[in-house]
Amino acid sequence: MPRIGPLVTLLTGAALGAGLLIASMAATPEEPAADDEPAAAATETETPTPAAEATTPPPTTEPPEATTPPPAPAEPVTYVGYTGDGGASVAVIIDGTEAIAYVCDGASREAWLTGTAADGRLELTGDRGTLSATYDGSVVEGETTVDGQTWTFTIEQVAPPDGLYRFADTISGGAEVVGGWIVLPDGNQVGAVSVDGQTQPAAPIDVGTGQVTVDGEIVEPELQTDGSIE
Repeated sequence: MPRIGPLVTLLTGAALGAGLLIASMAATPEEPAADDEPAAAATETETPTPAAEATTPPPTTEPPEATTPPPAPAEPVTYVGYTGDGGASVAVIIDGTEAIAYVCDGASREAWLTGTAADGRLELTGDRGTLSATYDGSVVEGETTVDGQTWTFTIEQVAPPDGLYRFADTISGGAEVVGGWIVLPDGNQVGAVSVDGQTQPAAPIDVGTGQVTVDGEIVEPELQTDGSIE
């Protein structure tokens, strides 16, 4: 009969070892996976990087909108017409910020006036009167007083030969002459001359020749084209 003692002993030892191995594995806790480590241990303390300091431009202050006045004409502009009651005529020349005017009733009242043109208004003065008006590029409208007589007027822009003519000189007889003529679009003329300080009606200018007779002498008044009186 064969011997089985050693074989049984060997199998018994193997079974015992396997049991001990299984028991040992069951008793040993599993190590946590790397992904399951506590966040406090796995995460290093990070120092936040300060953001670049932003530069805020100062607020822009917009200036308040200003009311724009009528611009001064680029070139001198002449306006002529009658007063409201037809008793006199008015001529105005606006030249940038300067202006002149001539007011005449064709007899004894006349006045040469000078002053400023600004913000759509005219303020003119002279030895014998004043003028205050507004302008908008096409008409001049206002009030004038000459030798105590006041007129209102609305006058319009004109082109040569209509306009304002002036003569100021000493004639051959020695008399000091200052004359003014307003040539109107309807073909009429209103003017006066001062001879040695005495005002009298003026003969009409011959528009074809530009000549007129004053105190027996032929003179040539000049068309006023700017805002100055010489």
